[in-house]
Amino acid sequence: MEENTTQEDVKLPPIDFITFITDLITTAHLYLQGFRDPETEEVIVNLGLAKRMIDTIEMLEEKTKGNLTAPETNYLANSLYELRMNYVRAVNSQKDQPEQDTPEHEEVNEDSDTADMTEPSSEE
Repeated sequence: MEENTTQEDVKLPPIDFITFITDLITTAHLYLQGFRDPETEEVIVNLGLAKRMIDTIEMLEEKTKGNLTAPETNYLANSLYELRMNYVRAVNSQKDQPEQDTPEHEEVNEDSDTADMTEPSSEE
C-alpha cells in the first residue's frame, strides 16, 4: 500500500521566531473566527482558548524583550495589537447574541478578561 503524501513530502519553512509567532497567531485567529467541526459541521469558536494563545504570545513578548531584531519586535507588537482588538470585538459580539445561540462547548467567561485586553499591563 502506498500513501499519497507522507510527512517527509511536505516542505515547511525553516523555524525562526517570526514563523513560530505566526503559527501561534494563526491558532488564535482560528479560535476567534471559528472553524468547522468535521463530524458535526458546527462552527466552533472558543474565546477562552483564543485568550490563552494571546496570553502566551504576550508572555513571549515579555520574555524576549531586548533580544529580538527590530522587525521581529514590530511584527510581534503589531500582531498582538491586532489579536487583542479582534478578541475584544469577538467578546462584544458574543454579548450581543442571544444566549440560546451560544454552543455548549464555547467558553464565554470573558468579562474579567476583556479589561485585561484593552488596558496596557502595568507589570514591569
